[in-house]
Parts: sequence; structure tokens; C-alpha cells
Amino acid sequence: MSQSLLPRHIPPTATPLTFTEWQQGANAPASANEEFAAALAAYLGVRHLFLASSGRAALRLLLDTLALQPALAGRQEVVLPGYTCPALAKVVLDAGLTPQLVDLDPDTFTYPPAALAAAVSEDTLAVMVVHPFGIPVALGPALAAARAAGALVIEDAAQAMGARVDGVQVGTRGHVGLYSLGPGKPLALGGGGVVATGDDALAAALAKSWSALAVPAGLSASWAWLRMGLFSLAFQPPLWWLATRLGAQKVGGNEASWGYRLTGFAPSQAAVGLALLPKLDAINQHRRDHARLLLAGLADLKELTSPGLRGSKFTENTKQAIYLRLPLLTRTPAQADALFAALSAAGIGVGRVYGRTLPEFFPQLASPPLPGSERVARTLLTLPTNYHTSAADLAHIPEVVRAALASMDT
Repeated sequence: MSQSLLPRHIPPTATPLTFTEWQQGANAPASANEEFAAALAAYLGVRHLFLASSGRAALRLLLDTLALQPALAGRQEVVLPGYTCPALAKVVLDAGLTPQLVDLDPDTFTYPPAALAAAVSEDTLAVMVVHPFGIPVALGPALAAARAAGALVIEDAAQAMGARVDGVQVGTRGHVGLYSLGPGKPLALGGGGVVATGDDALAAALAKSWSALAVPAGLSASWAWLRMGLFSLAFQPPLWWLATRLGAQKVGGNEASWGYRLTGFAPSQAAVGLALLPKLDAINQHRRDHARLLLAGLADLKELTSPGLRGSKFTENTKQAIYLRLPLLTRTPAQADALFAALSAAGIGVGRVYGRTLPEFFPQLASPPLPGSERVARTLLTLPTNYHTSAADLAHIPEVVRAALASMDT
């Protein structure tokens, strides 16, 4: 098998350790970080895994590494969706690269194939495919476009750890996967980022980049623990309602939250990760069950759309979303405003995420028309699915939504 970084899906040359085998103590590494990395690699089913202090730091190290590879030399563009976390674009710019923006299809949260094919060229270093809110999106068009141009596909699975497609973990179907361990993520450890790959040559290059990282200690490690504790408390229903009133759901759209340091992962967080990882699938199943109940209660409302509402079926047999939060799109911004106000008044932790397209955050970026991205930015609402969401909340949310929509018709 070729060891180059040429863009094709490279199957493993050796069978990764399964999560069950890891739990039984096979090949147990020594340090907490190594043990957690091995456990997470076994869970994801990948051979190579790297930990950093944040998802943004992990992405920056990944992009810096890719740009230095001979097979990708001189490539300056990274394809991003027109609507996504603005911190992604900042990291791309920090790496001296150019975000190449492509619109989103609001019905699927994927790139329209024709628009993607037109945007990818010999200048493309990587195509980033984002799996929003733990919902797997189609990867085939991105792999095809990247292969034709000699680029790589980075799966942004920051919100999707544990989601699967036909039993395969999201983030492991492209050339490289990116995960976050920050507050509010599926495996929330107060901070942390992960890069995973099955490409031996890429892993060797990444190992060189990671070798210089300092391991955080003292205040840095303590701050991660504090974030983890604060967000754990915030997800309790009364506090999450208060947190959303204070703007917690808008943190990702605030430039103050986009910073990062190129440092390693704290061993104290690794120890917590080792304790929580075996519980991740059960935690995700709670989210999935809650999403199923919400989708059933909202499926007949023509004013709302969501990837989970397509065909009014919950297609978990083939595309197993985890629904970190349940995204809903209204027909108009006015409907989104009314639903947000009504749900907030009812004490529900409804969210409005980012609220702008990437060109609105970064006016210097060249951009084609982005009607799909603009619709998502203006009309997206997210509903809570976390473990603390009560049965009463799950029954009450559709009632509040129906009442709010009905009041707009009178």
C-alpha cells in the first residue's frame, strides 16, 4: 500500500484495537495521556490519534502539517461551508491559508455537489466537511471532488463523536477527523482537541508537529477543570435556561472565544476522559431518545424543517445521529424570533447559534452568493437533548412551538 499523502480513502493495514480489547487491558500504555489516546483510538476504530489543548489548536497543527507535505506543496485554499463556526475560518487564516466558501443546502446541511466541484481546484489543500449538532452528513461528493483535485478531506466531527454511518464512526471516513473535547461537546472534558487518521504517512508527519507541544499544568489544567464543572452545572435545566438568557449559546459567535494556544493535553483531563469514555454511547443514546420524542412531536409542522424531520422518519439504522442539540429551521426569521422568545419564556434552553454567515464575520473573504447559508444563519433554532432534559420538557416543547406558530397566524 502506498504511504503517500495522496487523497484517497486509505484502509488500515493493521486491525485497530477494539474498545472491548482495550478495556480488557490489551497493550495498555503507561501515561494517562497515552492510555486515553489508546482508548479513544480504539473507540473510534483508528490507528493514529493525537491530543491537543483544544479543537482549534488541533486544527491549526493539522493545517500547518499538511501545508508542509511535498504532495500538497503550494496549496493555499481550505473549503469551508458558508455557515459554520467562525473559529474554523480564523484558524485557517491564522495558518496563512485562504478559506474558500461554499454554500450549504439547508435541507441536508451538505455542500451542493455542483457548487463544491466548482470551488475545488489544484489550489485546494483540504475540503472540510462539518457534521453539525452530531448529525452525519454525506461525504461522497467531498471525497470525489477532493480526489479529482488531489486534495484531502477533513471531517469536522467536533460535535459528532459517537455518531455513526452504517456502523462506522463519523470522523473516520475521510482522510483525517477532527474532534473537540470542549464544553458542551459529546465527550466534554473542559477542553481538548483530537486529530485521528488511518494514514500512516500523515500520522508520521503529525507526530513531528506534536512532538514540540508542551503539556499544560498548573493554572491551565485547573482552568480546564473549572470549565468542565461550570458547564456541567449549566446543563441542569434551570441553569441552562439562565445561561441562554445570558447568551451562552452565542459564545461560538463571539470573537473572544476563538483564541487558542498550541499546547498539549492535560493528563488530569485524560484521567477524566478515561472514566467518561465508556459511558459515551449511553449518554449519546439519551440524546438520541430525546431527539426522537421531539421529532415525533414536531414532524407534522410544515413551518419547520430539519435533517431529522426529512420524510418524518428517524433513520438511525443507517445514519445514527447523536443530536448534540436538535436543529430546526423555520420558514422566516420572524418565526425563528417568535419561537425563540416563546421557548425562552417557557424556561426551555433554546439556542440561536452563530447567527451570521462567515462573510459577515470576515468581510475580507471573497464569497459567492450563499442563500442557503444565509437562511440557516437567520432561521436556525436548536432544542436541548441533553441528559438533564426532563420528560415534562420534551412534552411541553412541541406545545409551546405550536402555540407560538398559531399566534402568528391570528
